[in-house]
Amino acid sequence: METIITGAEARSKLLKGVNKLASSVKGTFGPQARTVIVQNPMGMPVILNDGVTIARAVTDPDPYVQMGIDLLKEVASEAQEKSGDGTTGATLIAQTLCNGSLTLMENGTSPLVIRDGLRDCLEDVTEYIKKHTISDFDLVDVATIASNNDRDLGTLIADVVKTGGGITIEKSPTHETYVRTSNGLEINSGMIHTLMANSGKGRCNFSNPLILTTTERIESFNMLVPALETSIQEGRPLVVFCPDVNPQMLQNLLVNIVQGKVSVCIVKVPGMAQQQQEWLEDISAFTGSKLFKTSLNESIIKTTSEELGECEKLHSASNSTTIVGRVYPTTHVLELTEALDEEENDWVKEQTQNRIDRMTTGISTIYVGGASDVEQVETKERVDDAVNACKLALESGVVVGGGATLWRYAQDMQTTVPLATDVRLLFKKAMETPLKTIVENAGADLEFYRIGFDGWRQLKEGSFLYVCGKTGELEDAKKDGVLDPMQVVLNSVESAVSIAALVLMTDCAIIAPTE
Repeated sequence: METIITGAEARSKLLKGVNKLASSVKGTFGPQARTVIVQNPMGMPVILNDGVTIARAVTDPDPYVQMGIDLLKEVASEAQEKSGDGTTGATLIAQTLCNGSLTLMENGTSPLVIRDGLRDCLEDVTEYIKKHTISDFDLVDVATIASNNDRDLGTLIADVVKTGGGITIEKSPTHETYVRTSNGLEINSGMIHTLMANSGKGRCNFSNPLILTTTERIESFNMLVPALETSIQEGRPLVVFCPDVNPQMLQNLLVNIVQGKVSVCIVKVPGMAQQQQEWLEDISAFTGSKLFKTSLNESIIKTTSEELGECEKLHSASNSTTIVGRVYPTTHVLELTEALDEEENDWVKEQTQNRIDRMTTGISTIYVGGASDVEQVETKERVDDAVNACKLALESGVVVGGGATLWRYAQDMQTTVPLATDVRLLFKKAMETPLKTIVENAGADLEFYRIGFDGWRQLKEGSFLYVCGKTGELEDAKKDGVLDPMQVVLNSVESAVSIAALVLMTDCAIIAPTE
């Protein structure tokens, strides 16, 4: 096989991969969605309804086609990383943009004109989506839609998210799905590199890890050696909380992680110097670890096993980390409370109160039940999507779901801009893709759907109307609770445009020669 292909041939191969992956997840979109069964080499096949997890399972023996698959996987991963949901929608929009962009190139349109046109359209749709954000909504509706229209599950998830504490998701030892609250702490930063992940969704999940906390920048691999030796001797993973690390040290550590020699997760605590110090003090109190302070000339180079803390479980993603503790830090909370009573500065009082709140709220664990292990896995994925959707809805508001917001924007687009007309028409088609896919998955032809032409006119003019994927009728989205987090919709479009730009600008594909 040629190790280099160029021009239209390279783009054609990439497009084949894009279409292969998109076809795999297309049927999981909307209220009439189906599932995908994925082979599991270690046991029973896994049944999934989650776009990003399905995408990871798609492969092709042709390395050039695989490049296209991997590019579209990145769309799903970006949507998952930014918002935890919306992965299938992002994939479908990207497919439309990639196919249309390459068609325009074949007809003589410059790839630079297409790229710039898509970016202009992205700015336009971003403004439109933000303008049509809804702030008055029921969180149960958001959770229900994100959990594939399971009202009971949506209600449970919404109630948990409303508590404001950290949330973890585990398999239930019974058939029932339930919630338990335990001591814990959620941190607004995650693992510093994806190679530290050990789970399917790019997260690091450790049970019974050792904890090392320090205020010093980790400059060399040797600084971690004492803690790593304890970790290996006890057969327990190591989690390090610190302000920063030397990139060269990180490369050495990652090699050892990939080779399976150590199990380590490093989390850089958020904020500036003072905020980092406070986070480290709180983490130290929760885990019972000694906080090594540079102000006292202390260094982790002399770490002993007694100076390492522990927790029951730790879950770290790219932007958040959850610690499930064993002991409630009563003394530390009392010290903070006393400091709050004595403090006169309003800003310091607010920050101290925030620390007390995050220490006392606790961590809610949703235990997902099911009649079989396969059912538990599928439900667990839906719960994860719903939790992320609820958090974003509270943070940024919601828009009308069911693809209606993007479809309505598509009808409002102006297509008379010189040189960019064809690009804007392509973008219009891409914005219509989510709604069309929902209708197709319901088994109906969009153009002759039962609402008729008059119904489509009403949908364009009615700000809260959407096409129900179950009944085929125009319905009120607020009344039915068909609402999507604004940020999920926006992230889906942003990720799709980003990958489409990469594909259309490709002029050469190179694979590593086989030995």
